[in-house]
Amino acid sequence: MIKATTPNLEKSSYGLVIFVLSLTTLMSSIDTNIVNIGLPTIAKALNAGFANLQWIALSYLLVVTSLIVGIGRIGDLFGKKTIFACGIVIFTVASLLCGGATSIYALIAFRGLQGVGGSILMALSFAIVGDLVPKEKIIGSMAVLTSMLPIGFALGPSLGGFLISLCGWRSIFLVNIPIGILAFIYVIKFPPIPISEKNLKFDVLGMLVLTFTLVCYVLSVTLAEDQGFSQNVILLALLTVVGIAAFLLLESKISYPLINLKMFRNTVFSASLVISVLIYTVLTGAVVILPFYLQQAKGFSVPMSGLLMMSGPVGCALLTPFSGRVAKRFGNFRIIILGILALGVGALLMSTMSLSSNALTFAIVLFLFNGSLAFFQTPNNAAIISLAKPEQRGLASGLLNLSRTIGQTTGAAVIGAIFYSFTRSKSINNSNPANIALGIHNTFLIAALIMTCGLIIGWIALRPQKEADDDQCDRLVKCNI
Repeated sequence: MIKATTPNLEKSSYGLVIFVLSLTTLMSSIDTNIVNIGLPTIAKALNAGFANLQWIALSYLLVVTSLIVGIGRIGDLFGKKTIFACGIVIFTVASLLCGGATSIYALIAFRGLQGVGGSILMALSFAIVGDLVPKEKIIGSMAVLTSMLPIGFALGPSLGGFLISLCGWRSIFLVNIPIGILAFIYVIKFPPIPISEKNLKFDVLGMLVLTFTLVCYVLSVTLAEDQGFSQNVILLALLTVVGIAAFLLLESKISYPLINLKMFRNTVFSASLVISVLIYTVLTGAVVILPFYLQQAKGFSVPMSGLLMMSGPVGCALLTPFSGRVAKRFGNFRIIILGILALGVGALLMSTMSLSSNALTFAIVLFLFNGSLAFFQTPNNAAIISLAKPEQRGLASGLLNLSRTIGQTTGAAVIGAIFYSFTRSKSINNSNPANIALGIHNTFLIAALIMTCGLIIGWIALRPQKEADDDQCDRLVKCNI
């Protein structure tokens, strides 16, 4: 194994790296949900049915989720800078093709290609920070990069609506082209990132098995929203279990695994990923169910509901830089625990939303609830990247993003199903306001319980171990976990 060192960056180069990575992270984050607001317009323009429209969003999600870990490993083996630059090209070209699509099937295919580029951008951005940014600046850099995620989620619907009203639905894809060109020009100016792995063998079979498993999982939870426990859903769930078992067996036997299972012996690393899945399950579920409360229970208009829902991502974006500063001062562990605790308290506050709650109260509570993510996300990301060896940073970044996408997929299905069961009606669209308010109350109580589980895991697994040997103690002190 070749020892990788962090290149000495001048102040201007450091700023360039953070600017470009922030730009690409923002671009991929915006594209996660910018298309949703344009679906009705696309349906009319391309004469598409609802089932096909769902695949515009699902094809992107499927590709990103299934490839993100493998892409991280490819970056470790063949060079993060080169693969990242290729990702920008793929994403930009795919955006151009999406903007020029003349049929719904072509648009779905090009969105899948865009997902390939998006998976590269997501998988390698945090890893490149770990390679190019000095250790003392990693937390601050992670804070900037992490803040791009909620900013992108918040900008997606509003930017998409503005572009569609001004230039038509194709503009929501074409807007990526100048951004992609600018990012590519600057990425090639990055300092070289040494490849820290001698073995250039890639576990193709492992990636295929993992991809198959993740596709089955995403399809199972997505289809479960409409079909419940149908034969298709049960079959996909069984295939997911079989795929996981096959993947673990394969990775334990092969000499050059896609994922070195020994990484998960590190309790900090494993627990951080599990907690991330739990948190994104709750937050994504909240995004799915709260519009029903705002529009059907409270009677707010769609624009007003969208404005109120933006208070959550705005809270996270504003608090993320602050969370980075306090993490540097008080240590990652304390701030991570604070973030999980605050999310639990936020879920309890959300459970108090009733028919008599006003818009300002809702916006403040959602601001605090969603904003609390910043106190977990920034130090958690920094801790995972700091703990990973140089030859595993791409993989660690991929797993970090995979935990988020799995949580998002699970949250939309599971939390949505829980809410639906509590509304006591056959159709959510026909449910009365009182039942929707009851559903919100009970669902967020369960969300608070999920956060309690995350808090317990974090308190046990992330606490600094006093009995660690001298070398490990030094490492834990440096990482503040």
